[in-house]
Amino acid sequence: MGARDPDSNSGSPIPPGRVGESVGGPTVTAVVTAHDRRTFLPEAVASALASGADEVVVVRNFSGPIAGVEGRYRDVQCPAAETGVKEATGLESATGDIVAFLDDDDTWDLAKVPRVRQVFGEDPALVYYGHAQTPMDRSGKPVAARHREWARTDPRRFAAWDGRDLPAFFREVWPGNNSSTVILRSWGREWSDALKEAGWAADRFWVSAALIDRRPMRLEDSALTHLRLHQENMSQTRGASPEEFRIRHATASDRFARSCRTLARIADERRGPSSPEARYFRQSAVGYGFFADLETGHRPRSAALRALRHGPGRGDGALLATALIAVVSPALARRLLYRSSRRRWRLA
Repeated sequence: MGARDPDSNSGSPIPPGRVGESVGGPTVTAVVTAHDRRTFLPEAVASALASGADEVVVVRNFSGPIAGVEGRYRDVQCPAAETGVKEATGLESATGDIVAFLDDDDTWDLAKVPRVRQVFGEDPALVYYGHAQTPMDRSGKPVAARHREWARTDPRRFAAWDGRDLPAFFREVWPGNNSSTVILRSWGREWSDALKEAGWAADRFWVSAALIDRRPMRLEDSALTHLRLHQENMSQTRGASPEEFRIRHATASDRFARSCRTLARIADERRGPSSPEARYFRQSAVGYGFFADLETGHRPRSAALRALRHGPGRGDGALLATALIAVVSPALARRLLYRSSRRRWRLA
């Protein structure tokens, strides 16, 4: 657990007698994570408080009071840049029954915490709840933008999902956003060390952990998070030159590969090497590793052949096509990746 920031006017934990006794349902802790970026943090914390969070834990690598919410949050210092480490640190500091994560640049709708209490109150066995989000611009103004990358996902399809086709789940069902991730704290603590090992892609980690454990989860199309669209988030493409994209994409791919390796190891231990979970995360780790090696120029042809042999194959047509091209010309594969990403991440 990280040390609390002595300069923060920190609030207090939920009194022991209140945990589980919040009016209208279980108690909810908001874990807000920030690294270096200060600009949007006051809005994020204020939105969690306005929505009704019983406790707000801010995990960050800088100090100082957060304007407008002094004395209404607890500060936990964490120098690590990895989102997973920060979330695990916040989880270990939380005292609520339920933990809801919030990135420093996003905000919650007023209906968020009441809905969280209702959902977990209705099903005490639930360990994971995820929902949709609505976009806003850098200033916080709502925008009528539909993100092409997410246009094909619909959490309402979860009811018809077969429970085994993980590529379809991530491609067509899961809305995928960290600030829309809510978990049962007691269950999450069991995964805390694994999250630190994974390091990154925390939103994908939590839903994957629930899938590996085959525990009850719920997905909804209710937009309870306001997702801020700006150049520092969302993709490696927006506002990036081809060279900047290569660096960002290589970094992101390496992070995803690291997280998938952790998940693959755990799925292998808990479900067996032939389970759909172990196969999916093992193949995904190879696929993301290929993209990282391609962008950095580290033996890209060998990485492409490895992806063709051990990656997701026809389950990921874009990766398959890129690997085939990279065997012949890594430079051409990189150029096509950049162009494709610009198209995919363009806002509708």
